[in-house]
Amino acid sequence: MSKSFEQLGCSKINIGLAITGKREDGYHDIDSIFQSIRLSDSIYFAKHHSVVFSGGAPELPEYMQKLVTYGEENLALKALRALQAYTGCKAGAAIHLLKRVPIQAGLGGGSADAAAMLVGLNRFWDLRLTQEELLQIGATLGSDVPFLLQGGTARGTGRGEILTYGKSPDPHWLLLVKPRVSVSTAAAYGRFTNKSVATKQTIDTVQQHLENNDLKSAFLTSANTFEELLFPDHEELVICKEFFTSRGYPTIMTGSGPTMVVLLDKPMEALQLQEEIKAAGHDWLSLITKTCTQEDLP
Repeated sequence: MSKSFEQLGCSKINIGLAITGKREDGYHDIDSIFQSIRLSDSIYFAKHHSVVFSGGAPELPEYMQKLVTYGEENLALKALRALQAYTGCKAGAAIHLLKRVPIQAGLGGGSADAAAMLVGLNRFWDLRLTQEELLQIGATLGSDVPFLLQGGTARGTGRGEILTYGKSPDPHWLLLVKPRVSVSTAAAYGRFTNKSVATKQTIDTVQQHLENNDLKSAFLTSANTFEELLFPDHEELVICKEFFTSRGYPTIMTGSGPTMVVLLDKPMEALQLQEEIKAAGHDWLSLITKTCTQEDLP
C-alpha cells in the first residue's frame, strides 16, 4: 500500500459537439473534440483499516455544494466499488474528495473524479492494473471516463468513448462561465430531430485547426448541437454567450451546457471580464483556467 498522496482529476471542455443520430439502445451518437483543462478536483488517499469516503466543495457556491452527494451514488465511489468488484481487493483507505469543478456544468467533473479514483487506487492499493484494464472499467462508469483517464486532446465518437488522440494545441487561458441555469441533458436529447448545424464536417474542420495549433480558429468554426436544443428555452444562455462574443472573444458552450468557455490571449483579460460580469449584475460563476497537453497532466 502506498503512502498518503493527492490524485488530481482534470476536467475537460468540448470544442464542438455534433449529435449525429439516435442509437437503437436509446443513446445518441456524437462527434466531438475533447480537450483537457487544468481545473481539477483532488482526491486524497490515506491508510485506514476500512474504506471511508468523504467530500466537500468549500470553493463552490452554496447552491452548487447542495447538488453534490457523497454516498453510493457518487461516481467516484462507484468507481471504487467497480475496482473492488474487478480485483476482489478488500484493502481499506481513508479517501476525501475536494471538489473545485462546477457541478452539472458540461465539464465532466464527476467523470474526472471517477477517473482519478481508478488511477489513485491502482497506485494506492498497488493493484498493478494496466491502462487497458482501467479503460475497460472506466467505460462501464460513463462515456467521458475513458477520455479523462488519459486526457490531452482527442476526437470522441460513438457515445464519446471511441477515442482518436491527436496533438494538443499550445496551452491557452480560458474563462469558464456558468450561468445559474439548470438544464436537463435528457430533455435536450429528447428535442433532437436528426438535424443539426453541427455535423461531422464541422468537427473535421475543428480537428484540422487544432492540428495546425490554431485554437482560436477551432473555437470560431466549432458548433454545438446542444446550443440549438437549449437556447430557445433558456434566454440566459443566449445572453451569456453574447456577453463575450459582443466583446470579440471566441466563446463556445461545452458539453450539454450550460458552461460557456471564453478563449483569452492573457490572464488579465479574465480578471477584467470578471469585473464586467459583476458590474452588469449577472449571477454567473466564473473560473480562470488553461487548456493543457497530455504532458501537462498529473
